[in-house]
Order: sequence, then C-alpha cells, then structure tokens
Amino acid sequence: MASKGERIDGLDALRGFAIFGILLINIQVFSGWGFVSADTRQALTWSEWDEPIATWLDILVRAKFYSLFSLLFGYSFMMLAQRVQHGPVRYHLRRMLGLLVIGAAHSLFLSPWDILMLYGVMGLFLGAFLNVRAPTLAAGGVALLVFTGVALWFAPQLGLADLGSGISLRLLQDNVPALSGGSYLEVVEANAYLSVSVFLDRIEHLRPLRVLAMFLFGAAAARLHLAERNSGHVRLLVAVALVGLVVGTALAMAEVKLGEESLAHRVVNLLGGVGAPPLLAMGYGAVLLLWWRGRGRLTGAVRSALAPTGRMALTNYILQSAVCICVFYGMWGDRFASLSLAALMLYSTVLFIAQMIFSAVWLRLFTQGPLEWLWRWQMKRKRPRLLRTEA
Repeated sequence: MASKGERIDGLDALRGFAIFGILLINIQVFSGWGFVSADTRQALTWSEWDEPIATWLDILVRAKFYSLFSLLFGYSFMMLAQRVQHGPVRYHLRRMLGLLVIGAAHSLFLSPWDILMLYGVMGLFLGAFLNVRAPTLAAGGVALLVFTGVALWFAPQLGLADLGSGISLRLLQDNVPALSGGSYLEVVEANAYLSVSVFLDRIEHLRPLRVLAMFLFGAAAARLHLAERNSGHVRLLVAVALVGLVVGTALAMAEVKLGEESLAHRVVNLLGGVGAPPLLAMGYGAVLLLWWRGRGRLTGAVRSALAPTGRMALTNYILQSAVCICVFYGMWGDRFASLSLAALMLYSTVLFIAQMIFSAVWLRLFTQGPLEWLWRWQMKRKRPRLLRTEA
C-alpha cells in the first residue's frame, strides 16, 4: 500500500493517457471541424483519411476517455479520503467547491464543453460513500448504469426524449459563428450560451448519472488499491481487461456500424452508448495497470513519460483549451474549420508531446502544477510549497 502523501506513478500515467484521449475529441469542436458540412470537410487537405479516423475515434475514444478520467477521479477521491485524518467530509466539500469555481471559469472564458463543473457537482455526492466497501461501490455503479439505460429506453414512450434538443441546437447554431470570427468578448458571450446548450444535452442523455457511476467504480478500485504495483488482484485486472476490451469494443462497433432504424438498432445503440464507454475505460485502465506492473525498460519509460502530464492533469486539461482557442479561433490564429481530421490528429499529438515535455520540466522546478497548487491552497486554506527549493 502506498504510504501517506506518496504518488502512484501508474495512476498519474493513466491520467496523462486520459488527457491525450480527451484532446483527440475536444479538438474537433475547438477547430470547428465538428460543425462544418461534409462538402466543406472534403475540400480540406488529407480529408480522404477523415472517415476511417472518425469511425475509429467513435469506437475507441469518444466518451471512453472521459469515462476513464471519471474513473480516475473516483479513485483519487477515495485515496485522498483515506489519507485525510481529520474532517474528510469538510475537506472533500471544499475540494468540490473549488473545482466548481475552476470549472465555471473554464466554461465561460475558454471551453463551454468543460467537464469540471459536472465533476464538482456530482463529486459532492461522493461524500456519502466514504465508508462504503468496494463490492457495494461497484454494485452502485452498475445500478446507476442500468437505471440510465432503462430511463433512456422508456424516455421516448413517455414523451421525455429530445425535450432540450431544439433549444440546444438553436443555441449551438446561433453562437458557433462567434468562435470563428468574433472578438474575445463575443467568444465569452457565445461560451455562456453554448454552456447552456452543453448542459441541456448532458441532462437529456443522463450524463451526470453516468459520471457518478464511474466515480463509484473508481472508488471501488481505490478500496482494492488496484493502481499499486504490489497490491495483487492480478486475476481481477485480467478479467476486467478482457471483458472491458472485448465486450466494450464489440458494443461500440455495433453502435457505430449498425445504421438501419430498427428495434435491433435501438437496443444496440442503447447498449453501446451506455455500456461501451465504461467497459472500454475500465479495460484500458486494467491493461495499462497490468503492463506498468512490469519492470521492463519500455514499460518504465512510457510510465515515466506520461506520469508528469497526469500529475498536472488539471493544468494540462485547461491548457489544452487555451492553446486551441489561440490557434483556431478567429480573434487570434484564425484556423477555424480549416484543417481536416487527419491533420487535427497530427496537431493533437504534437501538442500532447509538448505538454509532456512542459510537465516534466515544470515538475523538476516545482512541486506541482500551477492550478493544482491554487486548488490545494483553496482546499487546505494554507499556502502549500510550490518551489522545490522552498523550505
């Protein structure tokens, strides 16, 4: 078991891996590629690669890496709760309120597709699970996903489907043009409206329940110390890896490939939409944790390369938004809707490599990322050490 205050490289590396997957999806909206017509896309350089890339992103990445990030959030919650000796509930509440403030600022000034506000809200419920055992936590996660699936299945019959779609779509159509050619103040105003659009979409698809389910799965994993190399549970990790990757990929492929409108399509679409992201997220996590338990040179190199980026996950997540709006929005870089998906994947890879280098250099000089430092200051109500040379 990790001692108090000790970092777990495997957990940090998983966060870094998740941050990269999130960038691969988010860049599609920041760049404008996700909003333009098929004809416009076909005119872009390297566009012949876009269709297969988009298909595999939908199968393997979209919603899966956010689910992995949510899983890791739940793990960190339980790990921190076990380390905090006095007032863990109050500490957790301050932590979530701080995350809410950071998320609100991120949503308004940088990215209306922010996930931090949702984490802050749903994270408030985690305080009720501080003393719950791993099997109960996992069962709670399963129950939430089953309820989500049942609710989404019956929503059309009850007239509850698409209640917010019209408003959400109209807000999207009215405000995206400001991103491509507006001033920064116009972008901020558009972000406010787009945040409402994103909120309505997430409520309609019961995203908060899915996020809470992943929090509970992560908390259960923390109870078992699965991210620690000497914790055992190898058979459990192998089982999760096999089931998660095989079943999750099959469901995701069926959801993407089965195009006809039929009862079978509805069933597969529901199972793929609700089941594939958590299954693949857990599968990815289990495979990488198993690999990183090894002692090989490549294993250690990959883990060590990703870990600094994961230690600064909050900073890097928001930094991605800042860099993207500087490059793509009309007020600065003016590259909105000008790059194919293939080009965006290359750009994302270059940006992430730059973040890996930046994170490694930063953490040689400082104890934590700048936003992590501010967040910890707010949580502990005492300025933590930032420079490594500080006494």
